[in-house]
Amino acid sequence: MARHTNISAYEELAKGFERNTVFPHMHSYDLYRKWLEATWAFLNAALDDHAFRECLDQYTYEQGAEFRRLLDLYTDAVEKTPFRDILGELFMRLDVNSVRAGQFMSPFPIAEMMARMEFSRESFEALVAEKGEVSVCDPAVGSGVMLLAFSKVVHAELGRPALRYLKLYGTDIDERCVLMTRIQLRMNGLDTFGRMAGLLRGIFHGNTLTNVSPTELLSAPTVDIAPPQTPDLSTAVILHSEECHKAKEELAEQMALF
Repeated sequence: MARHTNISAYEELAKGFERNTVFPHMHSYDLYRKWLEATWAFLNAALDDHAFRECLDQYTYEQGAEFRRLLDLYTDAVEKTPFRDILGELFMRLDVNSVRAGQFMSPFPIAEMMARMEFSRESFEALVAEKGEVSVCDPAVGSGVMLLAFSKVVHAELGRPALRYLKLYGTDIDERCVLMTRIQLRMNGLDTFGRMAGLLRGIFHGNTLTNVSPTELLSAPTVDIAPPQTPDLSTAVILHSEECHKAKEELAEQMALF
């Protein structure tokens, strides 16, 4: 990845949305939404090649190259500060209609404080011994900040191997939030271990208050069937580590198309 010495990758990424010469007439929040869609289509290309190609066909070569440049900047930012809620911070900075919708992402220091208050080494190890996993559910997942914060605490206290026991669950009514969470979990290497559910084969898109309770989300059976036309948590599946490794190998072949 390219390195940026005079300005942080995060700042350059933010400026890429605020003032973009390739998309000069597109508002920053529209550009951010389209980039989220294109980025997830790219990251998930090995599992859904048709959706990736369909997304790619919407843009010119120059526009696709710009999306890739922004993805490189995001990747650099993740490598520099793993587990950071980069996309949530961008969401608030760009004011992606968030104030009007009453959406305010939790600041990461607060999320990390809450995660540390909740985390217990003894409880974690006891759950692993009893069930072989530790479930974490956020019924209004937003950008995935609480899942990232808890994962950071587990990593700090028990090391990277302990992350394989985490089963991360989440749902949100805003599909942009679903995309942010899926991208951030994927880029931080966390969705290899988590439970995939429903519409996007990932963090669930739906209304927790009217459609599903956290208990139903956690108890969704692990059956791999085609995604439903309407949200249905009974279709939850687990993406296992070996599947992820295969997906990464296939994904490398897609790089030249983006």
